[in-house]
Amino acid sequence: MALPRLTGALRSFSNVTKQDDYHEEVTDLKMKRSKLHEQILGLGLTWKKIVKFLDENLEKNEVQSVNEDLKDILQAAKQIVGADNGREAVESGAAFLFKTFHLKDSVGHKETKAIRQMFGPFPSSSATAACNAISRITSYFSEDDLTAFVQMTDEENGDRVLFGKNIAFSFDMHDLDHVDELPINGDAQNIISLDYKKFLNERLQEHYTPELKPVEKTNGSFLWCEVGKYLNTTLKGMAEAPRIEDLCCTLYDMLASVKSGDELQNELFELLGPEGFELIEKLLQNRITIVDRFLNSSNDHKLQALQDNCKKILGENAKPNYGCQVTIHSEQEKQLMKQYRREEKRIARREKKAGEDGEVSGEGLMCFDPKELRMQREQALLNARTVPILSRQREIDLEKTRYPHVYDSQAEAMKTSAFIAGAKMILPEGIQRENAKIYEEVKIPYSEPMPVGFEEKPVYIPDLDEIGQLAFKGMKRLNRIQSIVFETAYNTNENMLICAPTGAGKTNIAMLTILHEIRQHFQQGVIKKNEFKIVYVAPMKALAAEMTNYFSKRLEPLGITVKELTGDMQLSKSEILRTQMLVTTPEKWDVVTRKSVGDVALSQIVKLLILDEVHLLHEDRGPVLESIVARTLRQVESTQSMIRILGLSATLPNYLDVATFLHVNPYIGLFYFDGRFRPVPLGQTFLGIKSANKVQQLNNMDEVCYESVLKQVKTGHQCLGAARRRS
Repeated sequence: MALPRLTGALRSFSNVTKQDDYHEEVTDLKMKRSKLHEQILGLGLTWKKIVKFLDENLEKNEVQSVNEDLKDILQAAKQIVGADNGREAVESGAAFLFKTFHLKDSVGHKETKAIRQMFGPFPSSSATAACNAISRITSYFSEDDLTAFVQMTDEENGDRVLFGKNIAFSFDMHDLDHVDELPINGDAQNIISLDYKKFLNERLQEHYTPELKPVEKTNGSFLWCEVGKYLNTTLKGMAEAPRIEDLCCTLYDMLASVKSGDELQNELFELLGPEGFELIEKLLQNRITIVDRFLNSSNDHKLQALQDNCKKILGENAKPNYGCQVTIHSEQEKQLMKQYRREEKRIARREKKAGEDGEVSGEGLMCFDPKELRMQREQALLNARTVPILSRQREIDLEKTRYPHVYDSQAEAMKTSAFIAGAKMILPEGIQRENAKIYEEVKIPYSEPMPVGFEEKPVYIPDLDEIGQLAFKGMKRLNRIQSIVFETAYNTNENMLICAPTGAGKTNIAMLTILHEIRQHFQQGVIKKNEFKIVYVAPMKALAAEMTNYFSKRLEPLGITVKELTGDMQLSKSEILRTQMLVTTPEKWDVVTRKSVGDVALSQIVKLLILDEVHLLHEDRGPVLESIVARTLRQVESTQSMIRILGLSATLPNYLDVATFLHVNPYIGLFYFDGRFRPVPLGQTFLGIKSANKVQQLNNMDEVCYESVLKQVKTGHQCLGAARRRS
């Protein structure tokens, strides 16, 4: 005997019949679907309607300029929507931008929020370009014409009724008795009807149970009666059964909460157990009526007793003595509870002593408030939400410490989860991304300049003393970075570390420290040249020769002699004695200071050591620089003499570590300037080759580089090519 099909068993008690087979052609279905799709796309404000509106209401000479603006809007929409999407999505995005900016002159917070909700993160430059183009287009029309045009398209969309919007749903639940057998065999077959509504009405009349009362007929003592039945049937034999008043109060507190039905169902099941499944069902069905009756009715003596008991329990902030409960205490709450118990013992001792003496002091009436403990615990939990789970002590110290002369825009961002071990995991805002067939291009715009602070004042050369005016002859004033550093470099003996972009003027900062050293040996109008030596350590011989020429010209009016001391330029002892400033390389100065006898006098009269390009500590020549600094610091400690160290470097990621190595006070001598202080703004463009094949990758790289260089040359820019190896 074949088993009956499930669909047939379900269909036997309904008036649903099997529909006829659909034999229409597939092409007709596709045609109908395409027409419906076009009809849906035609609703509301579309790009075609915007173009048609402009063609009909503008003159021919105006249409040409408007077409350029329309292209700009489409290009901006393509960047916002994404180049991977098709033309249809781009036009829809352009229509949305037109609707957003048709009455706006600039991109505001409201418009930015609307675009972000529709498309997600987007480049702000594209939104600004679209807003400017739309403003130029709407300048040909009045505000009333634009509003009428947009409202007309919205009204067309408002006439359409979405599928399922006019269908009324019923959320009533009907339970069928699953115990009785269905009348299929025997004489009862005569009463079977295929009408489902008729069958449902007959079953409801026969098996209506008065226990499941409708919401309208539930009286005020419904909760009391149901809880009493539950306690009599399930907890009758228990020795420590809860009272009906306590259980009713707890259940009402749960029903009156703002929790959803699913959450409340789980909590009730944990409280009442599997024996209270029927009670849970009744409570959830009559939840609203129970709460309303409890709040508005006071005729029933049982309800009145329940209200009084609930107020008493809630006022004491007590918890029920039944059910499985788990309480988690934080360390702060444990300390508060200990303090609470100590206060209770102290108060008990005072009251006992006061009772013996026959008088009660005012301090004895004081007690710890549990509400205050709860508020303190909630505040501790709120504070814990903002603290990272995996945090190191160093990150906490960095977060608390603020250095006055460190201008690092990435210092705050490096504390977030986007940075792992100092590596940046996200791209900055305002980037432009372009996907081509063989490569991907990412353009990072230049940083905006740092706003000028209230305490920043430019330093003018005529305001300096005579020595400073002679050294900076021909200059009117110092630049911004030099003015910030001026007070520490020109008027103190502090060790300094200067981290600034290339071309920011670090050489003149070195000149300020040199002039400060000269001023210390300037007495009665005479510079005592035999009392000091200044050493400038340059990383390369070519740079050493260039610095020698620069400082010679600047210090010539002061009578200071500057000589080069490298492997190619040897100096005799008499020449070294007649020289006040030596420009050397790390290797040469390492050899000079390593000698224990010959040049001891030279190293002992050095008063200023300038290290250029300190970031070379991380490269192959780093150990040489490290030995020079260590030997100089050792000499300062052993001889108790003053040797000032000045480190000049490009931007360093670990400037605090380098400052500690150079014995620089980070609150006085550490100066860090990021890319916002660069004299010429620097943008970056990255080209990534997509091919995985090495040979094809090299060929594509050559082709992309050639096209990029050719593009820059055609626009009149200069190009400089650099490679790791000679080719």
